[in-house]
Amino acid sequence: MPSKRIKPKLPTLRVAIQTYCDDKRLKPKSRKHYESILRVHFGDWMDMPVSSLADSAFADDCLKFAKRCGNARVEVGRGLVGALMKYLNAVHGLTLVNPFINFAAAGLLPERAKPRERRLQDEDLPAWRAAVDKLPEKQRDFLLLSIFTGLRRNECADLTVGKIDLVGGVVTIPDTKNGKTHTLPITPVMREILERRCAGLGADDVIFKGVCADHLWNMAMRVGSPRFMLHDLRKVLATVGERVGVGDTALRRILNHTAPKSDVLHKHYVSLSVLDVAEPLRLIQEALIEMMDICSEKSK
Repeated sequence: MPSKRIKPKLPTLRVAIQTYCDDKRLKPKSRKHYESILRVHFGDWMDMPVSSLADSAFADDCLKFAKRCGNARVEVGRGLVGALMKYLNAVHGLTLVNPFINFAAAGLLPERAKPRERRLQDEDLPAWRAAVDKLPEKQRDFLLLSIFTGLRRNECADLTVGKIDLVGGVVTIPDTKNGKTHTLPITPVMREILERRCAGLGADDVIFKGVCADHLWNMAMRVGSPRFMLHDLRKVLATVGERVGVGDTALRRILNHTAPKSDVLHKHYVSLSVLDVAEPLRLIQEALIEMMDICSEKSK
């Protein structure tokens, strides 16, 4: 007689999110963020089997979450629930339906979060530079390297001496937002900063050790800088790059942006090396310095 097939035991939501993060190879920061959202807003479901997510009570909790949280958090939460349900359906053969889809169709969700507008404008650059020059050397170099390279906050903060090849003229950033190792050419402007920061340090030493990136904007504003966010510096570089005629492909390469899936040419065929973006990056940096100098003369 054939034996009755015993269905495998389904994991709890707490275990499922850990497995999901492992299989997706998510970074510790993303893992911590996702687990926090589920624990804080869906804590009653954490120790229940994932099949319980099909209950109407879970949908009710999703709606409560959408109504009491801000746009940005709701956007992350709805995306997390949807992705997790797709994963569970594929791995465990479930038929979970993302309740946020129905809420969106019924107009019950807040508008999607809009990108923050850039606060630091062209006319603010002389005052910004004047304030940055008043900061301690290490903090000043952090902000200057950020605006001259477009590196993200963590990419700049975690930079070690071993990732800076002053002989070969290349900076390597292994831990990036899109998971792809990023490289940039060392221009004359960057070399001056990097040589100063690497002096006397070992290969594993962080060049900006002791600098709290979250407080830099506040430090600069206390000595006269216009209001800005660190991500503004990345946007300034991109804007100036567009203005001086740097192409989209080179800008994506400098900023380590991935081309849209629909852009097959630039996603799969066009590939620029470090040498290819050395001149475009130098042009952008020269334009930035010129804008600061010209504006500084006008402000005198």
